[in-house]
Amino acid sequence: MKVRLIFLSLLFFVSCKPYQDPQPFTDPRIVNKYCNIPSAINYNWNFPGIPEDSVCVFPAQIYNGTYFYRDSIFNNAGLLLDQDSFLLTFTQLDTTHLNITGFCAGNTISATASRYFKFNIDTVVGYGQLLCQPTDTIYGRGSKLDLYDTLHIKMSYEVATDTGIIYHAGTATKQ
Repeated sequence: MKVRLIFLSLLFFVSCKPYQDPQPFTDPRIVNKYCNIPSAINYNWNFPGIPEDSVCVFPAQIYNGTYFYRDSIFNNAGLLLDQDSFLLTFTQLDTTHLNITGFCAGNTISATASRYFKFNIDTVVGYGQLLCQPTDTIYGRGSKLDLYDTLHIKMSYEVATDTGIIYHAGTATKQ
């Protein structure tokens, strides 16, 4: 009985060999490149594929440039008070932060963009940022429709003055 048990044990160990992983295989059909940085707008688009970070598009990047802004000004009852237009310049600082100039001479507004085609004007002083007058603050937001909307930005913002809140809404067109 012992001989049989020893024979079966020896046969078992001799007949088995350790598992070895197969050589890695790259499917030749996968040639598309995709962005592998989570903060990018196009993170994991075209996956599966080859990770290539040079195809990444970052939130602040899509706003970079000079825009002609058509502004509509409303009171708190929603009645149109006036219309105006001016040039705004959006400057990318890093992947999510940007500066907006053109509201007032020498005034820079900072904003933070998200990967969902939206940006918010940062709150720096009280409830917004100082605008043209020391008593005025601006707060609001802007957006694009999608990554392929390279010409337009929809904006809505409020300006709190010493006499009340004035509401603004409009569209900026890239120059």
